[in-house]
Parts: sequence; structure tokens; C-alpha cells
Amino acid sequence: MLQLTDRSKIYFYIFLLFVLLSLHNHKFIKKIDNFFTIKQIILSSNIDENFNNEIYKSLSKFRNLNILSIDPGEIKKTIEKFNIINDYNIKKQYPSILKVSLAKTNILAFYYDGTKKIYIGENGKKIKNISLDKNDLPIIFGEFPINEFLKLKDILLDNGFEFNDFNKLYFFKSKRWDLIYDNKIIIKLPINQKDFSMKILKKIFENLNLDDIKTIDLRISDRIIVL
Repeated sequence: MLQLTDRSKIYFYIFLLFVLLSLHNHKFIKKIDNFFTIKQIILSSNIDENFNNEIYKSLSKFRNLNILSIDPGEIKKTIEKFNIINDYNIKKQYPSILKVSLAKTNILAFYYDGTKKIYIGENGKKIKNISLDKNDLPIIFGEFPINEFLKLKDILLDNGFEFNDFNKLYFFKSKRWDLIYDNKIIIKLPINQKDFSMKILKKIFENLNLDDIKTIDLRISDRIIVL
């Protein structure tokens, strides 16, 4: 009978020790979890203040989450919702700080969707609800695929043109462009061989007096019309 009592006491003490250890472990785990909780988000960027504030608010949902278990993919998704962002860097500064660096895209041109002004970024995205001081951006007319616009921009730059020297760009359903240079010269490009046409255009610009020119028609492959 004494043996059973002693054995019962042993079991009781083991059980009590287990409970105490469990409680201690729970508190310890809670302390560790709190230690690695994101308490501060530091955002650095060259983006205007309004967008910066909006981005910061979106990132605030990651505050109070565990920095060890947070999914970087979710942070990326949040950042990439903002079309003005061209590049970003996410850094975890242990134990509790999340650092996010952002770089805005270069704005290339704009167009109107109804009365709403839409900008086109060098990252190939449409950007809304921003105000810019730049007055030299080209305006685009017509329903154009952004990739066609970016191809045109690259061809112009590759052939030594300043993109902003072209004030207006007209895109036609045939996938052809008309450009207005310096607010006075109409340049009609062909559907294909745009790069070759730009080389011809460059030679025209270098060898002729542009003051006397109103139209340069390069639509026909074996013919150049200058009016």
C-alpha cells in the first residue's frame, strides 16, 4: 500500500513538472514570437508623397507579423500593385524591422481615356492619378498596344533621336505610326521596317533644311516623299 502511495506521488510530481514546463515553454515561445514581430516598416523611395503614403498604408498590414515566417511573395504582390514602381528591394532587419526601397519608373508619354489622363511608364505599365510638372511628354492618339509603343520608343532612341522631340504620336489599326516632330513636321512610318525607316529619317534630318519641310512620307519601301 505504501508503494502504491509513493508511486502515485511520483506520478503526481511528474505531471506537475510537465505542467510547469509547459507553462514555462508557452511563455518562452510567446516571448520569442514577440521578439521577432515586425514593429517598424521603413520605406525609402523617390516617389511623390501621396503615392508614398498609399504604399506605406498597404505595407502596414505586415506590421505585427512574425518576420521569420512572413511570405516575401505577399510583400511583392502588395508592392507590384502600384504601377509607378519600376524596381524594389525588400530587406528584413532582424529582429523586428522591415526595410523596403522603391524606385519609380520613368514616365514616357500620356494619352486620354475619355477625360482621364493616363501615363505610360518605361516599365510598360499604365499609371493613373499622378500629377507631373513635365510639359514635354508626347501625347498618344489611337488605341495602341503598349508593347508597340515601347518598340517605337526603342527604335527612335537606337537611331539617335530624342524621344521628347516628337510631340504627338498617332497609332492606326493597321499598326502604323504617324509622328509629329517639333510640332510641325508630320512623319508617316511604314507598318514594317521601322528601324530602316528611322535610319533614312536620320539622314534626312542631317542633310536637309527642316524649316522647309511639312511632311516626310516613308510608307512606301522604295520611295521617299518630302513635302
